[in-house]
Amino acid sequence: MKAHFVCILLCLFASVVSAADTLDIYVIDTEGGKAIVMLTPEGQSMLIDAGYPRPDDRDTNRIIDVAESLKIKEFDYIVATHYDADHAGNVPNLAARIPAKAYVDHGEILPTANERDKKEYYEPYIKFVADKQRMIVNAGDVIPLKGVTITVVSSNSKAITNPLAGAGQSNKLFADTPRPDVTDVYDNAGSIGLLYQFGGFRMLDLADQLLPGEYDLVYPTNLIGKVDLFMVSHHGFKVSNSKILVHTIRPKVAIMNNGPRKGGEAEVFDILASCPGMEDLWQLHYAQRAGKEKNRPEQFIANIESPCKAKLIKVSVQPDGTFTVTNTRNDFSKTYKP
Repeated sequence: MKAHFVCILLCLFASVVSAADTLDIYVIDTEGGKAIVMLTPEGQSMLIDAGYPRPDDRDTNRIIDVAESLKIKEFDYIVATHYDADHAGNVPNLAARIPAKAYVDHGEILPTANERDKKEYYEPYIKFVADKQRMIVNAGDVIPLKGVTITVVSSNSKAITNPLAGAGQSNKLFADTPRPDVTDVYDNAGSIGLLYQFGGFRMLDLADQLLPGEYDLVYPTNLIGKVDLFMVSHHGFKVSNSKILVHTIRPKVAIMNNGPRKGGEAEVFDILASCPGMEDLWQLHYAQRAGKEKNRPEQFIANIESPCKAKLIKVSVQPDGTFTVTNTRNDFSKTYKP
């Protein structure tokens, strides 16, 4: 009996040690906005964007629920990738309840952004961080989170110019491809793009970067290299997620933070599905605009029903690069080897 009890204790201890070794990423449903909570094995935490500012605090409460379940009382960093409503607009509201040691952004809003975004989201954010620790990052900078290397690959409409370790190959797949042109009246092109490296795992998240910014990262030289996980840009809109980007970085898995009627465009599904080496696409919502034939099977979609039940997608990464993606709606999980 005593030996059996000791065995149980050892199993519990092993499970705790195993959990402590993982990098955990929570992709929270903000119904077409963005919010990702990251917790490192060392216990440091980061929030990337904070969803929409709403009178009912819907997105604030969803983020806080996740933070409290992880016993996060203060984030080490809150990153505002750019100054659109669904990314930086809710940062002051969220941070009033769970603050950060430092706030990360790309500096001034782009001059092409519309006046409403400047007045309603950028100016309140700047006022909020005025007396706080603020980091304005440029392409090539590194956000110092223990145990995880987080490289800024794009910021304020500028991309890195030197290849990351393991990258630097000439892009022969898309030789003579012209640089695309996109007209935008938001701050999307200013988005902070991040490359995360944890042991053998690499994840790329370019926020709402547009086609020209993607092009600069992979042509004529692939400055990124290949990745294991791609956070689909811009909620799955086709003004982002170019074939030249996706097929050059060749992710094994992609996660789309689309809303039921926002993003998730059919052309993006096609680009992802045709990417060499792509195993699976996971979605925060069933994409109504794409149609049944484009959406992934239901086990890969976190939210299908209406009204939305705000189910999230969790990614748990082992130091060797093995990672498991879990749909919290149905507890369906799949593990991917490095």
